[in-house]
Amino acid sequence: MSDRRSFFRRLAIAAIAAVIALPGCDPPPPPGKQVGNQAPEIGGMDVDGKPVRLSDHRGKVVLVNFWGTWCPPCRAMIPHEREMVEHKYKDRPFVMLGVASDSAETLREFFKDNPLPWPNIVDGTKIVSREWGVHNFPTLVLIDHKGVIRDRWEGAGAANDIWMAVGKAVTAAEAP
Repeated sequence: MSDRRSFFRRLAIAAIAAVIALPGCDPPPPPGKQVGNQAPEIGGMDVDGKPVRLSDHRGKVVLVNFWGTWCPPCRAMIPHEREMVEHKYKDRPFVMLGVASDSAETLREFFKDNPLPWPNIVDGTKIVSREWGVHNFPTLVLIDHKGVIRDRWEGAGAANDIWMAVGKAVTAAEAP
């Protein structure tokens, strides 16, 4: 009888853990970094030790991508992101800003075979990611041309929604 109780106890714990792990059950972003807030500065160094800041892109729509080279969904998104940056939104008020949760050395190696046409902040210690309440990779944050956080997505399943929102924000930025 105790084996049966033990089984059901483990089953109940597993069920609770599964529900807790469901998408959408993560805590909200930290205060000041929620949709509708003015985006605070994001800053750090790139792989060459040069400063990269969100404020360098004032007046543009910025899609901040919290990602990692170790993250299969993040890597799978790169070809489409590259296409959007290099073609669809080229010469328009848009920039993608990566926050890579890798060391500079790991990122430098990755870039040898996978150069990215957008700036990336090295966040190997995940300080920036923690400041922004990132729990899942990738996490993308859309900031409009006025510096307001417009949307946030966790995980790789919302690519169509992300790029539709980017398109609307870029069109708004281009309006007189």
